[in-house]
Amino acid sequence: MELIDKVKEYLEEKKHEESDEMMRNFSKEKEPSKRKLKKRINQLENENEVLTNAIKDELYRIFMDKLGEPGEILRYKKENSRLRKQVKTLKEIIKNGWEKYLRRKKIHIS
Repeated sequence: MELIDKVKEYLEEKKHEESDEMMRNFSKEKEPSKRKLKKRINQLENENEVLTNAIKDELYRIFMDKLGEPGEILRYKKENSRLRKQVKTLKEIIKNGWEKYLRRKKIHIS
């Protein structure tokens, strides 16, 4: 426990020293040069462009996913109705037997 307290004290002292050092440097610093400002502006513009392209790519992907959904839903509806008919037919065959089903549908087997 004592060691932890010592470490905390050390870190607090270091923090104060660093902040004092920063204040001294801040008062000494002049305004950034035009070259540094241009470099920083270019860097920020590049980051902005990269982020904008990433957002565009993600939005395009989402849009294409949404665009495909109506066709997919229609396909699922058709498949669902087909499967419901098939289940209904199989339940009827199980309940009444195969021969009665064929007679009811008027299918003749020779």
